[in-house]
Amino acid sequence: MLAVGAAASIWGTLGYFAKLLYAEGVSFEALVAFRAVVGWVAVLMFLLLVKGAGGLRVARRDLVFLAPLGLVGIGAFYLLYFFTVRESAVGTASILLYSSPAFVTLLAWAFLREPLGITRVLALGLTFAGIGLVVGAYDPGALEVTPFVLLTGLLSGLTYGLYSIFGKPVAGHLGPATILSYALGFGAILLVAFALPTLGSLVGLPLWCYALLLMLAVVHTTLAFALYTFGLRRLEAGRAAIVATVEPVVAGALGVSLLGEELTAFKVLGALLVLSGTALAQVGPQMQPASGKVTEPGR
Repeated sequence: MLAVGAAASIWGTLGYFAKLLYAEGVSFEALVAFRAVVGWVAVLMFLLLVKGAGGLRVARRDLVFLAPLGLVGIGAFYLLYFFTVRESAVGTASILLYSSPAFVTLLAWAFLREPLGITRVLALGLTFAGIGLVVGAYDPGALEVTPFVLLTGLLSGLTYGLYSIFGKPVAGHLGPATILSYALGFGAILLVAFALPTLGSLVGLPLWCYALLLMLAVVHTTLAFALYTFGLRRLEAGRAAIVATVEPVVAGALGVSLLGEELTAFKVLGALLVLSGTALAQVGPQMQPASGKVTEPGR
């Protein structure tokens, strides 16, 4: 449980550190490209050290799932989430990301034929009602975010959830590190392509910025993923997902205390509803976690 909580806490600091880099002129495209490439190299080195070249051996049919896993579950997700972080409050972006369990529930029901009972429907209702409160949908004239940023935030949750959907067919016979190495590899290709026009924003930065970029790539991707995977071996996936809800709490607390972001009663209530929906979706009766044995990608 401590390992899962530590991983979620690490992911919870992502938004704050990204804001620091944005303030120095780093584009979100360059940030995510750097993080994916260096993270991929770190995971690849770890895999080769532990399992040798055999750890990279996969069947051709697996690539049908691994390619979209990386392009969508890593590439598109990173772009959407870090854009949302740039354009909104850190806590808001994190809560929008936590629409992911709701999307996984709907996708698993539609494509994997997993049951959609009253408990799951209630979880969906809590999640989207909470998101409405967080972004200020009760007063359309004073929305916390623009409709476009709301869309990118929700799409970050959707693409993050798709990691579980695309990863489920290969999770039974491929190890988590193997899956992540391919996912980061394919994702890095997409992210570098998007970042090409703004890669110059990585040049001439203060030394602490490069240290922070390296930390986001190694600690927030490789180490956090390893901690989460280690925790899953000793904790049910549903309980692990509930423990991981410490992530938006950490993100929101950093946003309020260090970035001066506004915290209202409606935001707090909305966040509680979203996290309650996440918990309910994981522990409801007559169901298994929609993600199966697929561990989550590094944020």
